[in-house]
Amino acid sequence: MPAAGRWLPWITLMLAAVVGWLPGDRIGELPEVLLRPGRDLVLHAVGFCLLTLTFRGWRGRYTPTSRWLPGAVVILVLFALIHEAAQERVPGRHRDLQDLFADLVGILIGIAISLLIFRGKSDGATE
Repeated sequence: MPAAGRWLPWITLMLAAVVGWLPGDRIGELPEVLLRPGRDLVLHAVGFCLLTLTFRGWRGRYTPTSRWLPGAVVILVLFALIHEAAQERVPGRHRDLQDLFADLVGILIGIAISLLIFRGKSDGATE
């Protein structure tokens, strides 16, 4: 991934933060299909899965998994914890342990997908 691509995880984290900290009254502006019960949890899992996948190229495309994954997991878990805790201070929002659980499931799914897709493609060379 080009050097500019290494910013992708940080840009997506900032976008996720902005969306996650929108006031509760703005949530009502989402399409109704996204507001049905349980959809919120699916969106959390999918979002954190995608965030995890953006971290795959964070340290370079050919970086071994052992060099990018531990740092990415720490960053994403901390982000999920802070993200949920901070929502308590946002008008119309609240902290939700189910959302946090869905975030963590999304991280695990992202790790699994990354390991399956990129298995054997990390030769130890760096860009």
